[in-house]
Amino acid sequence: MLHRHPAIAICRETDFHHLIYKRRQAFGNLSDLQNRQRLVKEYLGTERIGSMQLDLQALEQTLLREGTSYEAFFVSFLHFYAQAHGKRRFGEKTPQHALFTDTLCQWYPGATIIHLLRDPRDVVASLMRMPWASNSVRTNANTWLRCNLSAWRSRQSQGYLLVRYEDLVTQPEHELRRICASIGEEYSTAMLEPRRDPTADRPWFQRAQERVTTERLGRWREQLTTDEVALVEWFVSPHMQMFGYEPVGHSPSMLRIGRDRVTAVFDTVRQRLGEFPAAWYYLIRSANITKEEAARRRFRRRHLARPIDP
Repeated sequence: MLHRHPAIAICRETDFHHLIYKRRQAFGNLSDLQNRQRLVKEYLGTERIGSMQLDLQALEQTLLREGTSYEAFFVSFLHFYAQAHGKRRFGEKTPQHALFTDTLCQWYPGATIIHLLRDPRDVVASLMRMPWASNSVRTNANTWLRCNLSAWRSRQSQGYLLVRYEDLVTQPEHELRRICASIGEEYSTAMLEPRRDPTADRPWFQRAQERVTTERLGRWREQLTTDEVALVEWFVSPHMQMFGYEPVGHSPSMLRIGRDRVTAVFDTVRQRLGEFPAAWYYLIRSANITKEEAARRRFRRRHLARPIDP
């Protein structure tokens, strides 16, 4: 919705923290031109960047010229993306960057952090149906907990803004006006108009281009079992109530907790083995990010062909 604003470009998920910043020792100091060249070659060779339909030659020259530090590299990329879409402001939305907000706030003191919060039961229900997520309730609940607590730590930042998913889909214009006021932009009706994105190459990206709907509110009541609901509520409590979501289930049995722990361990091992050598590239923080991406993509195609949340 923010990307539809005439002044704002919200970049597709760059995975900058995972693919680049965590490997800064492998790539080295970006004030060195050779290090920049190595990083640019690897990063622009990934499928995620290729799918953005940017002028890669012009992007390469821009990053080689401007990306002399990791914070400069990131902002240069986002600025280029915004210019390619005829916009003057830019943002980014990789979910795992919630774990990275402390650093982002230090790099860009005037930036806005929009913390989009959703009911943990709905998040887990959705993740359980995604082809890249875990089969474990515990693992998916932990994803919700880690990301939200990390983003919450940034609330002391002047640019922090909490937005509830439930409010956004039930009162979209009201919430978008509030967001626009917070970032100093006029509200635009275009933000609520469906728009096809030719770069949306996954079903969940395509759904994001459709009209705002309340159909996904409370889907956990249909998609999670009573035991699964109890597990989610047990694992994220008391943070669930701190964020304003009330538990409705009973406490899970020790047997159910133990079974899910076993599932979590087994699922993690299965995924790491199946992702090899992608998991190895990540473990050693290798600079071979194109090879890691290709290996991870093969794993997902072969081993995670699960039905996607409709």
